[in-house]
Amino acid sequence: MAAQNICLGVEISQDELKIALVDPGRRHVIKVDVVPTSGNSIGDSSIYASVLGSWVRSNLLKQINAVAVAFPACSGIVRLVAIPKEMESGFYDYVNWEFENATGLKPGNYQMDAFFYPSQKKPERVIVTAMSKKLVETFSSSELQKSGFTPSCLMADICALLNLLEVSEGLGSQPKCVLKAGEKFAIAFWGNETGPLAIRLLPKDCISSKAIADILNSGFKELPKAKRIVKVCGELSAKAEFTAELTKAAKGQKEPIEVQSWNSLSKFSFEKVGDFSKLSQCLGAIGATLSCA
Repeated sequence: MAAQNICLGVEISQDELKIALVDPGRRHVIKVDVVPTSGNSIGDSSIYASVLGSWVRSNLLKQINAVAVAFPACSGIVRLVAIPKEMESGFYDYVNWEFENATGLKPGNYQMDAFFYPSQKKPERVIVTAMSKKLVETFSSSELQKSGFTPSCLMADICALLNLLEVSEGLGSQPKCVLKAGEKFAIAFWGNETGPLAIRLLPKDCISSKAIADILNSGFKELPKAKRIVKVCGELSAKAEFTAELTKAAKGQKEPIEVQSWNSLSKFSFEKVGDFSKLSQCLGAIGATLSCA
């Protein structure tokens, strides 16, 4: 029997951790959970380490080979950038130039990652994620290393979810839409086999079923050939009242949008004994573990 490669996936937020214990090579989900924190685990890695340590001990876990962390788009800067068709090289230089030109911020003050699509050699688009270097340093500190929870991979939630969508359902030429609806932030993105095509964001003060339906409609207008179907995950997806209101608002658009809960994963197996009722809230954590396969 092949040895298991157990990865602990964690999606961090200001007041809770979404956790997934996965064998990514076998696409086997062992456990998922949502654990409240007593403070902001994004800005304080000691809270992150303490909560994970308690969770691992309470679940009597002996083997964890790697840790992968997904951070929410609202904790950094996420941009979808088109690469000029005439470019044949110098893609990273272009990304840095575009970032500084568009935001007015110095790339040197941030830990920047670029995910090129459909390939790094001939990219058409790139997701640029920028986190403050101070924040990144908290997740690579010597104190955190002692805890055993230093992430081997740190990525934006949108990249984790796109990876999961591709592995679980496959991506072809037809664009697919995912909405991650949280209490403090909502993000919708569209992607196909060539990578992400469009992104829409809503901060906390703007979140409502109507506002979300409006940004979904905006994205579909940009991609008129896409089927008007959206898969919903995140904290709010577990609230029946919210999903009912969103479904009504989406159907009420001039061109109706179908809302589906993303609460299952094809091409994945699940531990026979386990509670997976919080699966739709932990998909970002599962997606992050795929980088450990």
